[in-house]
Amino acid sequence: MEAEETEKQIKNIGWTLGNDCPCKCKHCYSMSVREKGKNLTKEIVDKVIKQVKKIGVETINLGGNEPIFTNGLKVQDSLLPYILKELTKRNIKVGITTSGISLIALKNVYPECLKLLNDVDISLDSPYEKEHNENRGGDVYKYAIEALEICKKNDIKSGIIMCAMNWNFTKDRIDALLELAKKYDSNIRFNLLKPIQPKHFQLIPSKEQVLENYKYLFKKCDTVELSEPTLSGLVDNNKIRGCACGIYFMRINSITPDGKIPVSPCVYMHDYRVGDLLTDDIFDIVNSEQFNSFKIRKENYEKIEGCKDCDKAEICRGGCFAMAYTYKKCETGKKDLYARDPFCFKEINFNDNIEYKKGEKQLVHENYLCTWIGKPKK
Repeated sequence: MEAEETEKQIKNIGWTLGNDCPCKCKHCYSMSVREKGKNLTKEIVDKVIKQVKKIGVETINLGGNEPIFTNGLKVQDSLLPYILKELTKRNIKVGITTSGISLIALKNVYPECLKLLNDVDISLDSPYEKEHNENRGGDVYKYAIEALEICKKNDIKSGIIMCAMNWNFTKDRIDALLELAKKYDSNIRFNLLKPIQPKHFQLIPSKEQVLENYKYLFKKCDTVELSEPTLSGLVDNNKIRGCACGIYFMRINSITPDGKIPVSPCVYMHDYRVGDLLTDDIFDIVNSEQFNSFKIRKENYEKIEGCKDCDKAEICRGGCFAMAYTYKKCETGKKDLYARDPFCFKEINFNDNIEYKKGEKQLVHENYLCTWIGKPKK
């Protein structure tokens, strides 16, 4: 069934919950704006949940930093268990994204919360321990594996999430990742690295590398979710119309040192932060100029270089706004609403069939941001 344009209706939210993180990932998208925020209180949490409930949110993923560290590095002070209970009480599906640390802490200190998790994404930068630890700046590979074991033992749907970079998005690492996913009955998910800082340019994969390895993944996996616009245009995925950010998805940013909680249409788009969820009405936020910019770009995609005469443009709608915007900003210093996605596949023909196979359970990262989720074939 083909997707249709609808009025803006936020259904999926990512909430940057943690105010601390022990990792120092080389590709981190929040490092440039990271400040240790104010500790959360139940009163603050209740205000946020009341706001998101008003707009009919269906799923929330708790990630960014480590979600267990809502109040510093002392797990016993964490409000993550309270947040999980309050969200599920309101029939909002909730998952977490973690290096493994948050899930291990829940299992050891708050085991009653495991059953509240709809699904869990576990971050791996490489299936090889030494590489992963080096990129994360610490001995954390063991936590990712332990988290996968916890998910399998407790029948929690798991996914392995990898940020695709030039050094880790290779066939040998993909093969090793697939074997790991099969062992723990996990999905795998890939996000393309966005150049939030100029130094990220040295980590970005080439367009040829991205195309070659996604073709490989399409053969090795059943596609569970494909919301990456340029890839969707390439394979004629009529289930989407461009980027979901600011239309169906938004990001609640981490609390600031002075106790404000700004919101943005996309996790990567720090320039588009707006408002304070504790004082501004959420309807005013999602109808703000910052959010409307995402809708304007998507509806006027023909203004983007190369889109006007492209037979893929009706699906792609100019690609990932975050990728296009951050790439041009880091490359030229210009902030351009109609920047072209550098991973445009306009001139590429793709004739292979993609096997789609939705799981029985809705995942919190479906129609969430520009991503791909796959299930390794047996």
